[in-house]
Formats: sequence, structure tokens, C-alpha cells
Amino acid sequence: MADAVLSFAIENLGDFLVRQVNIRIGVRDDIRWLKDELGFLQASVERAESRQEEKLIGLWLNTVREVANEAVDILKRFQDGQASLEQGHMDRFLNCICICKKEAQLYDIGNNIESLKTRIGVIKERRLEYGIDNILAGPDMKQKERTLIRTSAIDKHVDVVGFKEDIDKLMEELNSQDPALKIISIHGMGGLGKTSLATKLYNSHELKNFGTRAKVCVSNDYNIKDVLKRIIMSFKGPEEDQLISNMDEHRLLHYLSELLKEQGCYLALIDDIWDINAWNQIKTSFPNQDNGSRIIITTRNKKVAETVDKNGLAYQLRFLREEESWELFCKTAEPTQNLENLGREMVGKCGGLPLAIVILGGLLFHNKSYDYWSKVKQHIWRNLRDDSVDIVEILSLSYKDLSPHLKDCFLYLARFPEDAVIEVERLKHLWIAEEFISEDKEGDGVLMEDLAEDCLNELINRNLIQIQSLLVNGKVGRCRVHDLVRELAIKTAKEQKLLVIFDSSKHQPNLIHLLKGQRRHAIFDGIGEYLKLLEQRRFDALYLHSLLMLGYNVKAELKEMKLMYTRFKNLKVLDMSSVQAEWIPEEIGDLVLLKFLGLMGSHRGTLAMPASIGKLKKLQSLWGGSDGSYYTVPREMWELPELRHLYYLFIEISGRLNIGSHQTELHSLIGIQMREWVKIDTSNFSNLRTLHILNIDGDYSLKSLVNFTNLRTLHMLNINEESYSLESLSSLNLLKSVYLVGPIKELRFLPDSVMDLTLCYSHLKEDPMPSLGNLPNLTALELDGRVYLGNKMVCSQNAFRILQILRLRRVKHLEELQVEDGAFPCLKSFQAVDCKELKKIPVQLERFLTESGKSEMDGSSLILNVWLRYW
Repeated sequence: MADAVLSFAIENLGDFLVRQVNIRIGVRDDIRWLKDELGFLQASVERAESRQEEKLIGLWLNTVREVANEAVDILKRFQDGQASLEQGHMDRFLNCICICKKEAQLYDIGNNIESLKTRIGVIKERRLEYGIDNILAGPDMKQKERTLIRTSAIDKHVDVVGFKEDIDKLMEELNSQDPALKIISIHGMGGLGKTSLATKLYNSHELKNFGTRAKVCVSNDYNIKDVLKRIIMSFKGPEEDQLISNMDEHRLLHYLSELLKEQGCYLALIDDIWDINAWNQIKTSFPNQDNGSRIIITTRNKKVAETVDKNGLAYQLRFLREEESWELFCKTAEPTQNLENLGREMVGKCGGLPLAIVILGGLLFHNKSYDYWSKVKQHIWRNLRDDSVDIVEILSLSYKDLSPHLKDCFLYLARFPEDAVIEVERLKHLWIAEEFISEDKEGDGVLMEDLAEDCLNELINRNLIQIQSLLVNGKVGRCRVHDLVRELAIKTAKEQKLLVIFDSSKHQPNLIHLLKGQRRHAIFDGIGEYLKLLEQRRFDALYLHSLLMLGYNVKAELKEMKLMYTRFKNLKVLDMSSVQAEWIPEEIGDLVLLKFLGLMGSHRGTLAMPASIGKLKKLQSLWGGSDGSYYTVPREMWELPELRHLYYLFIEISGRLNIGSHQTELHSLIGIQMREWVKIDTSNFSNLRTLHILNIDGDYSLKSLVNFTNLRTLHMLNINEESYSLESLSSLNLLKSVYLVGPIKELRFLPDSVMDLTLCYSHLKEDPMPSLGNLPNLTALELDGRVYLGNKMVCSQNAFRILQILRLRRVKHLEELQVEDGAFPCLKSFQAVDCKELKKIPVQLERFLTESGKSEMDGSSLILNVWLRYW
């Protein structure tokens, strides 16, 4: 294997540099250069090994092998010559001859290495000329296998082991014929699986009588206005955000109550209520109309469960039984037969607590050696209390087992509020900006974002991060952290001086001492108090590297922002995207070390970004406000040399915009209107991989996309009544993910490289299945809304050869879905949601039917929010 040959060559070159201390400096430098170059090539070779059946890659690998072998031969010839010179007794005359011979050999080595330098240059040129990197980046079986691994977890985040009789009992209550509004409260200690069980009930296909559903998480730190807004948007969708954004609490309560009176029979899941006051403040918005409506509540507090409704059901969730515990452990740890006894002993000490079991399983999953499992068992046995292990001990053990950079990534999760739904792309960008992901490891087609995703998946595999929702391709779109896990992250992050939370509502003693020596501050509440400490110079502002400001529409004054921008000179991360403001001051340009910037938003209108933004030469990620605000951006922003990601900046551009040659790093542009996109000279966006375009008010062509040969992901949202052609997409051979909303003419121009596809409101007149079924790399497909105006779809024999996921949502006119034998041979998951005219699920798809609730709009939620304002 080429990888093994390279490793051997690199090792020999390193040994040679250590042993031969007296060789000429020029030769030493040449050998060190050769060792480094082979090391850089190794990353490409490792990925190319699995693709060497492709002719170009095989030829390229052979050339690499030859160079590596020749490097070893050169060293061997020199070492053999040295050995012969050192044999026997040498007088002064012979010694002089030996020195001359050694110099001649060194001269030969120099010439030989110069020859290898030339050949390595050719190898690198051929890698570009033959498009080796593009081939490696294209869809291959390995990538498909990784996708399949993710898709196998399509419903994993709501998978419930055990509790069958509990589910039956609760389902009976939810489906009872009693027309009165009923509240079912599930209570029990943290980590028992209350949320997982409630979510499984909420998503169940057995609950068919509810016309509308909504779910919301309240948590210990709640704001009633925010809770009410989230309930309304869960019932109605993100389009309600604009309508309710300025309502006070009283108006929101009234609006929700009137909404539910119109909706008829409803189901609401109110998750994680900590005290009865939270329920008392929202309960009047849930009307009892004797139509069979139901509310599910989860809480740790038994008193809350028994108080919310005296006529309701307060259901105490039990611990798992022995065999249920073992079943859950096997799902997470996958123990081999020789480890079963060890595993059962450890699981027995978890006391039937599901969270403890899955964390233990995640810890043991990655190392199946008997010695490792024995050491974990010994640790557990040393920390037993009353013959069981505390969940904190297992969490602590799991944390200690992480690598140093994974520990940083895990502890950083403390910056997010309790029960927060975390957008994965944002988390990855933050990890990179915080320098938890090394830039040195980027190269040969591997991006820092890929390395960050590896970290995310590792923490998910260890059950330290929970999946909240998946994208259509099976990748994680949003995630969350369990309360108990987050508590460990907060405590350890503070102790390790990685991050501290400032929250004036918690009455934290000695705030100065709290902030001292901490490089990262997360301000959850009390922004004014925090800034007062800053103004009084009560802590060292220059020591701070990262600042997060949260708040429920907290407004920052111009004076306060200027104070921050002039004092925090060494900030690398500044996230104010949940803060409201009317200006972005010029002083923001003084934060020249920034790598991540989350801009404040504005409900009142468009915010103007100052020209001083052009001074932020190190900026990598720029995110707009969390409410989908609009911004005017100066030309200077487009010249930032390190800028990789523009997210949710709904920008407005005046006049024609020429992008200079400095801007070649941009990878993601999320949320730009087509009318603004066409004003940009995009010829220098050569590395653009992800593009989300919103077309509101014009008939624009997609021809400009032809030049984006590196484009991997395209989201196109078209509000225009006119359909558009996809002809320009046919040449984008690396395009993998396509998300199209709005009318389109036809599908035959979709490139073969497409792996996941979402079509929404396409208004197609012809059955799309014949065209889609022939896409050779399609692994995930979602059809949503009025995607097809006909009433019958036919999936022909042998169609959709590698499709893993099929979702049909709100396909209004569909009455018949016909599936011929041989179609969908690799299907793993099928969902049909709100397809009310569909009379029957084909027998070929029935066994793949998975439970589902309301659609998550991951990856485009803010864009859809803006789009729906105009729809």
C-alpha cells in the first residue's frame, strides 16, 4: 500500500536526520524538505487508497510509491557507502580520501534529491491537472457508507427502550373518548427519559385525531414571552414570527387562545417545567372546548405534576428493569460476547437510569478491549455509593476519557443556555474560531469544518451530545445537551478557566472573582451590570478572547457597544446575534483579531454595516442576527481575505459590486436574495461550496452558477410565480445537496452527483419519480407541499437503487403511490406526513415507516422565515 510505503520513507528520513548530525547543512535542509513534502502527500494518499480502482488515481498513487521508494534507496546507498568507509584501520592519507568520498556521496544525494524535488512537483501538478482532489471529494462508496451510518440513526434520538406498558397506558389516556381537555404529566428524576418518552408519544402515528400539534421546552431559565412565541410558531410555523414579534405577554396569551379555538382538537407537549409558576402563566392560553384536546407535560417536580390539573394524570416514570437496561446498553456499546459479563456487571450498577447507561455505553463503545473495560469497571467499583454508581461519576469518567481538543469542544457547550437547540453549523464555526480545531490539520481536501464535524460525531457517539433533528441526508442539523451533562460542562469549564457564565439573576457572589482569569465570558442575564463592571475597569478586558451576549431581545445602546469595541481589543469571538440594536458603530473595526462575529439584529429596519469591517482581516465566519435581519454591507466586507462563511445576512447592495482577487476563501453564502446576487461579480468565488438563494421579486436566470464548479450545496427558494430552468446545474459535477422551493420546469438537468434532494412547491405537471429514480447517487429524497399537481406517482422497477431515506410531506393531491418490485432495494426510512389524500402505503414501504412529527426546517429555518413573509 502507498500509505505504508510513505510511512516507511518518512520514518527513515527522520531517523537519518537524527543520526547524521555532521552532514552538510544544504543536504540536511533538502532531506527535511523531502520528509515534510512526503508527509503532506500522505493525507491525500490515505484517502486515495480506497479509490485506487479508478485509473487516474491508481496511476497517481504508483508515482507517489516510486518517489517514496527512491527516497529510501538514496538513503540506503549513502548508509552502505558510509559503512564501507568506516571498516578497517585508516591512516591520515586514507582518511582524507574517505572525506573526499563522503563529500562526493553527499553531492550525489543532493543531486538525487533535486531530481526527487522535480518529480514531487510533477506529482502535485498532476493532482491538480487530473482533478485528483475533485475525484476524491466526489461521491464514492466510502462516503455513501458514512452517509448510511448516519441514516441508520434517523430516529435514534427518540428511540425508547422499555416502557412498553407505560407507553400503552399513556396512549390510552391520549386517545380516550373523554372530550374534556386533559393534561398528562410525566414526572421523575433527571436522566430517566421523560423527554424521549413524551416525544415518542407526540410523534406517534396512533394519535390521528389531533388537527394540530406543537411542542416547546420551558426549562429552568425561562422567559414567558419567549415561551409563548415558540408555542405559537410551533403550531403555525415560522411565518408567524413577524406578526407576533412586538406583542406583549397579554396579547400573546390572547392570540394563542384564539388561535387554538380556530384550530380545533390540538396536542401540545410542554417539556421540562421546573415550577408551577411557569404553568400558571401560560395555562389560560389553552382553551377547553370539549373537543378531545390533550397536553403532555414533563417535569422533575412531583408537586408540579400533581398540581397542574387535579383531574389529569400525574404519571411517575419508573427506572428500567434489568433486561431493559441491558438492551439499551447493547444499543449504545455493542459489546462482543467476551465482554458480556463485564458489561452486565457495570450496567447493574447504573440503577436502571437510562442516561447513566447510554453515557457508559458511549464511553465503552470506542474501545472493545477486555483490559479497557476492566479498568472502567474498577473505577466504577471504587466510587460506588449504596451499591450503585452516581451519574456524575460516569459523566466525569467519560469526560476524562476525551482527547484534549475534544475536552475543549465539550466544555464549550456550557456557553449555550439550558435546553437550547444548537445549530450544528454555528457550533462548528465557533469551535474553529476558538482554535479548538487546528488549522495545521487542514489540507488535501480536508477542511477545518470536516474536522469539527468529526468532533461533533465523536461527542454524539459518546452520548455527550444528543441529536435534536436530522437533515434529509441523515446529517445532524441541530443538537442539544442534557441538563445533567451541561451541569458537568459548566462546573468543569469554570474550574479549567475555559469559560464562565455571568448571570445576574442567579445572585452570583463576588462577580469580580468570578470573571478573573477567564478568557471566555457568556453573559446570560445582566448585560448592563456586566458593562458597568467593564466601564469601571473591574476586570482585565484585554485578557478576554471570547464574548457571548444573550438576551430576550435585549437592546444594546450605541455607547455600550462603543465601550465594548474599544476595550476588548483581543477578542477572537464576539456573538451578539440575539441582541437588538439600531446601529453598528465604526469601532467594530478595532477588533482586528476577530475570527467569528455574530452581528446584532434589528426589528426596526435594515442595519448598515460600517466600512471599518474591512479591517477584520482574520474574520472567518460572519453571522447575522437571530431574527433574520437585513443589512447593507460595504464593499470592504467582500475583500476580507480569510472570510469563509456568511450566514443569514439578508444583504442589500447598491450598484454593481466587483469582488477583488483577495476573496477566494468564501465557502458558504447563506441567505442572499437573487436580486442582490445578480449585482455581484462572482468570478472570484472559486471555492464556494454552499449557496442559499432567495428569489422574491424577479425572473432571474441561474446561468451564473455554471462557473461554481466546487459547489456542493444549493438551496434555491423562489417566490416568483414563474418557474425556472435547472439547465445550468447540469455541469456542476460536485453538487451533492440540492434544496429547491418554488415552481420549476423540469428535473432532467439535475447532475448525477446529487446525493440528497428536497423539492418543495415545485408545481410539477409530470410525475417526478421516473426522473428522480434514475439519479445514480441519490441517497435521500424529500418531497414537500405541492411538489406535483397530479394524483399518482409510480416508482418503476429497479428505480432508486441506493436511496436510503424517502419523505413525503403535505403532498396534497397524491392519492396513489405505486412501487414496482425491485425499487428501493436499500431503503432505511420512509415517512408520509399530512398526505391526507393518500389512500394506502405500498406494502414495499410499510416496514420502513418511521414515526415523525412536524417537519424540522433545519439548515434553512431563518431563510424560510423570510421567504414565508412574502409567500
